[in-house]
Formats: sequence, structure tokens, C-alpha cells
Amino acid sequence: MIDISKQTVKINCPECNRQITVALKQVADEAVIRCSCCKEIQLRDNNGSAKKAIRDINGAFRDLDNTIKKIGK
Repeated sequence: MIDISKQTVKINCPECNRQITVALKQVADEAVIRCSCCKEIQLRDNNGSAKKAIRDINGAFRDLDNTIKKIGK
């Protein structure tokens, strides 16, 4: 089944402006990541919106999977 938390987004380093690819789970967990220029970046999940979106979307995928399984019976 699909796990949306493994999907990635790109952010720009505030120091060197390089694009950095981070997983949605890293954003939801407010992880600290490091750019290749050695700048540490603290990710923020304002109001828990990333965590809530991951939970809601994964729940919708689970519901869809269960519905498809019921149709196949």
C-alpha cells in the first residue's frame, strides 16, 4: 500500500540556496537536516499540518484499499 510519508518535497537551503530533497516524514518529525554546504536546517511542521495530512491521506488510501477488496469478493 502507498505510504505518503515517504514522498519527497524540495526545499532551498537558506545559506547557499541549493535544493534539498526531504521526505514528508522528516517535515512531520521536524528533523534537522544538513545541506551539502554544511548548514543545518531545522524543519518545521507549522500547526502539525504535515503530520495531519500524512495521517488523513494514508487513511484515505487504506479506506480505498478496503473498498476495492470488498468489491472483489
